[in-house]
This record gives sequence, structure tokens and C-alpha cells, in this order.
Amino acid sequence: MYRKALVVDSDFFFVEFLSRLLEERGYLVHKAYDGKQGIAGLDAGPFDIMFADLVMPKVNGRQFFHAARRRFNGRCCPLVALSGTMIEHMDALDEIGADYFIAKGPIQKLSGQLNDFIAGIEERPGLPPAEKKILQPGGVFPRRDAMELLVSLGFQQAVVERLGVGVVIVDQDTRIIHANCAALGALGKTLLEVLNIPILTLFPPGRSSQLIDALKETGREAGVPHRAFMASLNGRMLRVVVSALKTATTGRVWLVALEGALG
Repeated sequence: MYRKALVVDSDFFFVEFLSRLLEERGYLVHKAYDGKQGIAGLDAGPFDIMFADLVMPKVNGRQFFHAARRRFNGRCCPLVALSGTMIEHMDALDEIGADYFIAKGPIQKLSGQLNDFIAGIEERPGLPPAEKKILQPGGVFPRRDAMELLVSLGFQQAVVERLGVGVVIVDQDTRIIHANCAALGALGKTLLEVLNIPILTLFPPGRSSQLIDALKETGREAGVPHRAFMASLNGRMLRVVVSALKTATTGRVWLVALEGALG
């Protein structure tokens, strides 16, 4: 009987490298190329081991690990965090939600160490380490550019969280990839409860058609910049403002603002 693994990473070539290594060890591998796909991939579980990068578009590795634990009621297989910025995460390992941590490095060095690491997991399944340690392939050290990137990302996230308006970010398949604190308060949900669910499920049936129209009209290449309507969500009347955003890393997404969420 096959062991099953889930590999989640936005680096296509790393997914292929790790998948091939696991397949050679007899694993049936399921692949995902961002955290959102990874959450959807949990449907193919349970798994014997899961790997996920920490820095990914749409849904990051930390959110994925917490979603995986919630999905399997905390009784999860070994969760392995991967990242080229692992050393820069040293002060926040307890918050990530993984059992093991591997710093990415040269493939030729990482291959042998990963094989030894997976063999060790197979010998003691269900026994996470007593203390969190980072497996390093050598030549890995904190980098100034990586630290600056993480600080910048953290600042941008803090700004979104402190906005006085609810903000829900919706992917091109209309599934939610993020919601700030104000939006979650208005919806009466936690982030893990809304990640990767269709936003239409959060709106009353009488307003679903308006939301669909707003997504269509703002999502076209020459569409309107935004569309607004009123809706009652979780017992509160809010002004819903939908606008589209296109970036090189995420493609087209929608921003759904919930005005009056803190009122």
C-alpha cells in the first residue's frame, strides 16, 4: 500500500524535485502550487507527511499548516515547513504550526539530507521532535534582503489588519484567500473558517446576484473600477464595495470592502 504525501510550494521545480524524491521512496504524491491549492488538496487526505513552503502567494505556509491541523482535528501527520527564508523565521517557529523545519539550499546537498530526514520520520511516525530544529543543507545564513522582504510583508499585513473597514480578498475562482480582522468580525467567522470557501456562501441568497454582477462588471478588462450595494451580513447592514486588482504574482483578484463593519 502506498504512503501518501502532499507537497505545497510555489516553486514548480522544487515541487518536482521533492515529489520525485518521495516517489522513489514509494509515496503517492499530491502536488499544489500555492497555499490555496494546498488547502483544496487536503480533500485527498489523510496523508502520511505534508511539506509546504512558508512564503507563497494567496495563502502562505503558516495559514496552510493551521488549516491542515483544523481539518484533521489536530491529529495530523508530520508537517514539514520549507523555506529559503527559514533562518529569518527563527524567532517565530512556535507560531508557524509545523513539526519540522527545513531550510532550502543547494539541491545536491539537500537531496541526501531529505532522504535521511524522511527515513527518520518513517521509523518513528507520529512522534514530532521535542524541540524545534532546522535542517540546514549548509551555507545557509540570514540575508539582509530576505529580512527586508519579511519586514515589508509584515508591515503591509499590519496595515490591512488595522484598516477601519473590512477587507476580503477573493481569488479569480471567487474563493476567499484573505480577510482582515474587521471583515471577520462582521462575518462572525475566523480566518480558517473562510479560507478557500466561495464568497457567495457568506452572502444571503437575495444579495448573491448583486455580488455576482459586481464581480463580473469589475473583473472585465474594460470594466468599471468598482461596484457598490447594500447587504445584511451577520445581522448588520453593510455597504459592500467590490473592485478588481491585477498583479504579476497573483493574477486578477477582487477586493471586497465591507464598509460599516466597525460601526
